[in-house]
Amino acid sequence: MTRRTRRGRRTTDGQTEPQGLARLDDQDFPALTMGQAAELLGVQPAFLRSLDAAGVLIPGRSGGGHRRYSRNQLELVARMRALLDEGLTLEAAVRVTGLEDELGRARTRIAELEAEASEQAGE
Repeated sequence: MTRRTRRGRRTTDGQTEPQGLARLDDQDFPALTMGQAAELLGVQPAFLRSLDAAGVLIPGRSGGGHRRYSRNQLELVARMRALLDEGLTLEAAVRVTGLEDELGRARTRIAELEAEASEQAGE
């Protein structure tokens, strides 16, 4: 178990981790600049800007207004790029990724319900 202190997060071994480092574990924390994200994904920054302009991907913003991307957003961009490379339109790629995400959430919920049912049956 961890708990927060004024200087950061105290870990189970009693060490204090700086607050900023704790956010790096957060998949939704917008830590990467547009240039870093584009380089990691092998795309042009213009591609990321186009997804933002289309409302498909809304990156965080730095204090100076620069786009910042999270790891979850990078995964979405990679999935979108693969679908676009297969010949899908942007609209179709958005729909496919949305349906894939819904299916993943449904499968997770089914697994939870099955686990609950197994627990209740074993009581």
